[in-house]
Amino acid sequence: MTEPTSPTRPLVGRGAELDDIDELLSSVATGGGATVLLEGEAGVGRTRLVEALQGAAELLGVEVCLGRAVGPGAAPYALLSDALLGPSRGRDDRGPVVAELAALLDVLPPERADAPARFARADELFAALVRRRGERGPWVLVLEDVHLADPCTLHLLADLAGEGARPRALTVMTMRGVPHRDELDVVVAGWTRAGARYLELRPLGPAATLELAQCLLNAGVGPALRGVLATAGGNPRLVVDVLRTAEACGVLERSGGVVEAVGTGWLEELDEVGRAHVQHLGPQVLALLGQASVLGASFVVGDLAALAGEPVTECWRTLRHGLAAGVVHARGDRLVFRHDLVRTSLYAGLEAGQRRALHARAAWALRAAGAPAHVVAAHLERAR
Repeated sequence: MTEPTSPTRPLVGRGAELDDIDELLSSVATGGGATVLLEGEAGVGRTRLVEALQGAAELLGVEVCLGRAVGPGAAPYALLSDALLGPSRGRDDRGPVVAELAALLDVLPPERADAPARFARADELFAALVRRRGERGPWVLVLEDVHLADPCTLHLLADLAGEGARPRALTVMTMRGVPHRDELDVVVAGWTRAGARYLELRPLGPAATLELAQCLLNAGVGPALRGVLATAGGNPRLVVDVLRTAEACGVLERSGGVVEAVGTGWLEELDEVGRAHVQHLGPQVLALLGQASVLGASFVVGDLAALAGEPVTECWRTLRHGLAAGVVHARGDRLVFRHDLVRTSLYAGLEAGQRRALHARAAWALRAAGAPAHVVAAHLERAR
């Protein structure tokens, strides 16, 4: 069986996005300039699309400079340094701008206020690298996980937005909707005003999800396994994690070119997969989503507010992080869990006593809201 976690897993269901990339690369190769803001939930495939971009650029002879943010505690300009300096730091043949910048970065203090003149000079040097890089030919600057970027990188990206896209340069910034940062909002707003293209990577549809699983298994997918895969909500990483967990538990059986999952005991192992997928949301958001899981796969925010004992406005303020992360999405006047795998894992993570108490409160809140008697009765049954 093909290893489900292989880094070379196929890129399926992204034909439109790949067409956009080819169009932009062709424009850059002939002297144009463009900026793309690539956003999507955790595990949806932003990095896989960047890998496809790198492959397409190589075919066109376009150099790619790639950097990846490392999160809290990163040094000043860490993301830009990773992308623009990389191995050139420490080489004897580096240019004067790179040499001065490398020396300056070695003596920068952690805080900008401690040496404003040095940071201003670093801004100038990094900006010069970006402006002049196109003189050597078309190129691509990829900045991955900008939502985790260091403040100095974000400060400079916001300044560069005022100049717009650079000729013969394609700049791609990938990001998740959370964690929310005011500095990132400034960057996104600035580049949006400068004409950047916004590209949202949405979850895969049912057909593409099935195609991904079939490619990974090199076989057809049986109905029971197909049903479990549907709980991944089209998230490619969750699809891979479901298959990896099934394989680790030894429940996959192949017969006549079809792979099926046998038994249900292994499904409990998926709870940890679901919880890990949303761990970055933080305790407050997870606590409220855990309460929402009691109401089912979809819920009315007013009902959740009554269940949680919070004002509706406060619930919305917390839930917007779940919306931005793609964990829930709006459908009319209700919210729906995008991945049932996540919802069931949050529900399973509640303590038994807490779960019974929440069902009792849910029955009271739903009865007051006019819910059908059988819905109220189902919560009362689970409250025992």
